Amino acid sequence: MRFEVVMAEPRPMLYLTRTATMEPRDVEAIMGEAFGAIGAFLATSGVIPAGPPIAVYRDWDMKTGTMKIDLGFPVVSGDVPKASGGVHSGTTPAGKALKAVHHGPYRKLRDTYGALEAHMKQRGMPMSAMAWEVYVSDPDKTPEADLVTEVYMALP
Repeated sequence: MRFEVVMAEPRPMLYLTRTATMEPRDVEAIMGEAFGAIGAFLATSGVIPAGPPIAVYRDWDMKTGTMKIDLGFPVVSGDVPKASGGVHSGTTPAGKALKAVHHGPYRKLRDTYGALEAHMKQRGMPMSAMAWEVYVSDPDKTPEADLVTEVYMALP
């Protein structure tokens, strides 16, 4: 697997925040619900996404085994004021991050995270509490084995 240190630029984003356990089935169900809801909001608001969907993982609570996830789409800056009804406006994560590209099913993303963490540990890179995924491929149009997901781990 190839790793790359990148500087992520902030982009306007409309998103929903959800809380999930760290169990893949729970995350999958919450993502399906949230992306459906944010997609419906964008469609009824006349907002066209300016990029693929993104999930930002924040606030990991190891005691309860839960995390907060921001799920949404980058948008053009003129669409940001249209946030309402539980939809928040903000920006995509910005700053230095370690990036890997995951190929294949979402259920195997843990392997990519494990590889990222091992790479960071081997190089003495500090761990951060924020990670995000950009879903380059549309799972409704792409075979599961061919899905492409960019995975980022923030670097302090």
